[in-house]
Amino acid sequence: MPKRASHSHHDEHADHRLGHHPHARSPWLLYAVVFVCGADLMALEIVGSRMLAPYFGNSIFVWGSLISVVLAALSLGYWLGGIVADRWPRLPVLALLIAVPGILIALLPFAYPGLNRGIAASDIGARLGPLVSSLILFLVPSVFLGTISPFAVRLQAKAVASVGSTAGGLYAVSTAGSIVGTLITAFYLIAVLGVANIVHGLGLVLLVVSAGLFLGGRRTVHASLVLFAGVVLVATMVWQSKTQAAESGLILEKDSFYNQIRLAEDGTQRYMDFENLRQSAMLLSDPWELRLRYTRFLPLAFTLVPEPKRVLVLGLGGGSFPKRLYRDFPNVVVDVADIDPEVIAIAKKYFQVPEDARLHLYATDGRRFVQQTKEKYDLVFLDAYNSDTIPFHLTTLEFYKEIQARLTPGGVVVSNIIGTLRGPRSEFFRSMYRTLSEVFPTVYAVPTYDVNAGWIMGEINIILFGTQERMRVGRGEWVARAGRVGGKLVPATDLAEYAAHLLEVPVEVKDVPTLTDDFAPVEILRAM
Repeated sequence: MPKRASHSHHDEHADHRLGHHPHARSPWLLYAVVFVCGADLMALEIVGSRMLAPYFGNSIFVWGSLISVVLAALSLGYWLGGIVADRWPRLPVLALLIAVPGILIALLPFAYPGLNRGIAASDIGARLGPLVSSLILFLVPSVFLGTISPFAVRLQAKAVASVGSTAGGLYAVSTAGSIVGTLITAFYLIAVLGVANIVHGLGLVLLVVSAGLFLGGRRTVHASLVLFAGVVLVATMVWQSKTQAAESGLILEKDSFYNQIRLAEDGTQRYMDFENLRQSAMLLSDPWELRLRYTRFLPLAFTLVPEPKRVLVLGLGGGSFPKRLYRDFPNVVVDVADIDPEVIAIAKKYFQVPEDARLHLYATDGRRFVQQTKEKYDLVFLDAYNSDTIPFHLTTLEFYKEIQARLTPGGVVVSNIIGTLRGPRSEFFRSMYRTLSEVFPTVYAVPTYDVNAGWIMGEINIILFGTQERMRVGRGEWVARAGRVGGKLVPATDLAEYAAHLLEVPVEVKDVPTLTDDFAPVEILRAM
């Protein structure tokens, strides 16, 4: 009996040390808190990529920076949360730990554009830029959110013997919340709400949870203050959105599942941008004209295949090239695949891209289209690469072999890339050239700026032509052919001028890799 009494006393003491207090609260309150906080943090990480993309691109460096910062913040938050919970194991303290990141996150949309613009302008590099921005924007709120789970464990555990199961249950619920937050944000919210609205909402959700905890601790005054702060913040957001002047010329700004799309015009031209990168331009007085310089080089393909019957274009944008091809070659059937259905809808509505029996628009990944189609093509145009967003699976040896299998005898693949011809930053161009050369016997490179008068060391559009002919055609023959086939998409004299840009010096590829599905570090090659 004495031993049993002593054991009971020890349990009571352990309960006290664990901070278990019999004040009334739902046993599910803390589980709900960690679920919501886990969802909020992962939603912030997903939408964080959209906060960084307009300034640093949507590359692997952006995602690496975001993930690293969030993981570092969680590690620090777990440690600090345990310390704080041991010292002040009270619901109001937990509510404060949630309210602080709620305020910080809700205010992020007012700060991140200017901050990112300044960091990007400092030109500290493709790796360091997004990392510094991620640290400034996301580290502190993520650290606070990292404290929530260990703090909840301290409050929820009823005895030393139950700490393991309590911790396991709370962390499992937090992880489940993270999964839900990731899926809802990635699959739904980004395409429905603007980035700023999502971020404001994430902050308000945390403020509401904080208020709920104050209520759970019967701190109605504190709860009222937190709710009042939330109302003020919402009112500020609404006031700002109502009073903010619309940007001159802006037609449309929206987030799709794949792009941040911006549509504007300046009185003479209409533009489509993805993440502040120019994708398409259309002259309002002549919607059929090829406005972007590189699109005027694509017709050089007809020097190799003068009379195509079926053409595939991967990547639509505003559709200037495929619609002009459709108009100038009435006997050609054009298939276009673009992964983003919003881009297709905008091209049809704002860029006068037709769709009928001769011009088909498919909302699908370009590689999947190539794998699934049964058609054979005389020409395949690859126009799905941006300067900082490169779908690696559209650059590989395996992909080019799949394209080769869909070409007619004598068919040609044409790839528009952005790269540097020489120097330490030319690895991407030379790797693409090497990869294409391992599938097609002859590859031509045509820079969109004349390097015969001097090499351009900066980034430019470079058009690569992969052909199945083993006999290489020289510059003089290219110019002569261009003069004969020109006149439809671009004037013959212009096409002959572009043909004279043909690169005739050998491209050194020994020191660069062949890109494969297993190894295609395209972002790293571009950043070198």
